[in-house]
Amino acid sequence: MLVTALPIIPLTAHAQPYPARPVRIIVPFPAGGGTDVIARSLSDELSRGMGKPFIVENKPGAGSVMGNDLVAKSSADGYTLLLTTSAFSIVASIGIKLPYGGIHAFEPVALLGRAPNVVLVRNDSRIRSAADLLREAKANPGKLTYGSAGNGTSVHLAAEYFQSLAGVRLVHVPYRGSAPQFADLLAGHIDVAFATMASAATLIRDGRVRALAVTSPARSPAFPQVPTVAEAGVKDYSAEVWYGVFVPKGTPATVVAALHRAIAQASAAGAFRDRLAREGVVGGIGAPQDLRTTAEQEISRWQQVVKDKEIRIE
Repeated sequence: MLVTALPIIPLTAHAQPYPARPVRIIVPFPAGGGTDVIARSLSDELSRGMGKPFIVENKPGAGSVMGNDLVAKSSADGYTLLLTTSAFSIVASIGIKLPYGGIHAFEPVALLGRAPNVVLVRNDSRIRSAADLLREAKANPGKLTYGSAGNGTSVHLAAEYFQSLAGVRLVHVPYRGSAPQFADLLAGHIDVAFATMASAATLIRDGRVRALAVTSPARSPAFPQVPTVAEAGVKDYSAEVWYGVFVPKGTPATVVAALHRAIAQASAAGAFRDRLAREGVVGGIGAPQDLRTTAEQEISRWQQVVKDKEIRIE
């Protein structure tokens, strides 16, 4: 594949061109998960397009707070990026004290798109559909277990919202990322998993797990055979995940613009575009303001959901 290198962007008449050295992409989740896969695909394209290495570093912990904090407190020079998900908004909406200034500690660069979360069981599970899950959960409250990628993550809140609207009670088993969660699901240690589509897509395609439902308002183009949670009978349910790139507050506008152009060009290239599609991410690359608006709207939305539904994140 031929990739045209982007011009190196001088910041001022006296400054070094950007980028002049390797750039870090911080992923606030463990290696091997869906966000990590997307970040590594993007880093390959940015390295080729901008002529310097873009290096992914995983900094998981506290539902993404640790990685967010690292980036928020990094130099505002364009050499430390945050590639995150709607967990960024969720941790700002559930009442925990953040060690950084929330969304105001960042400059948005690009909205990468949206994808559903997905409800999964083992292929040999007696639960064959989302309707089966609802029936069994209502008949046996507090008996079924579900795994998530961690306390306060987007999938955790999606699962809590599901229980609230469906009137069921499942037992939460949090993990440090999706890889150990899937290992325990396949081993039979948990009954159900709520996961991002990006992390689960390969397992679904390989037939190792069964997707019961997606959490988006409409079916996913990546898996059109999988119904939505709302179709299964949980009216008005929707809990998508978005993906975006931020930099620390105060990063020069010229650097933000250069990064946005590079990400837009990367999304037009075969490998990264195909990766997003395979992971169920849709919507195209959004402008910096699109990311800010999305993150702010999600913070307001989840604050209201947590309050109205009395959802508790422990």
